[in-house]
Amino acid sequence: MSAMFFFKRIMVVFWALWWMLAFLTDFLGGLYLLNVFTEPWVPHSNYPAVVTSLVQYDAPNWLPAVFFVGIIAWSLLSALAFIFAALTPAQASQRWRERVNAAFIISLGLWFAFFISDQVVMMFDLEQNHMVQGGFQLLTFMAIHFLPDD
Repeated sequence: MSAMFFFKRIMVVFWALWWMLAFLTDFLGGLYLLNVFTEPWVPHSNYPAVVTSLVQYDAPNWLPAVFFVGIIAWSLLSALAFIFAALTPAQASQRWRERVNAAFIISLGLWFAFFISDQVVMMFDLEQNHMVQGGFQLLTFMAIHFLPDD
């Protein structure tokens, strides 16, 4: 395996870890908000941001929870897709690329949904954060395709 292809695989492993951590922080944060955990170290800041962003629309109380569960599910799907791609043997280059493409398409779809929702609720601080993270992910996706394998 060439050094460049190894680097590409490392980028996929990075995103697998990143998405798994994103999923776990929101999942554990949700459990904290449901009083399953009482430890203060459990992260729980994303759900309040969803609630705050919908206040201006006088949304029903259940809608932020539905959106938050959707974000958690999409994050889990993204993490699993990247883990699946990362575990694909290097020898099966075409299969590896197909799985990597699927993982990036799934996860970039969530970023695109964030971009649109940030614009709708006019949460531009969140939008900037999402643009940076999503843009970095798009950049790594492009690097995987445009950098040579050898």
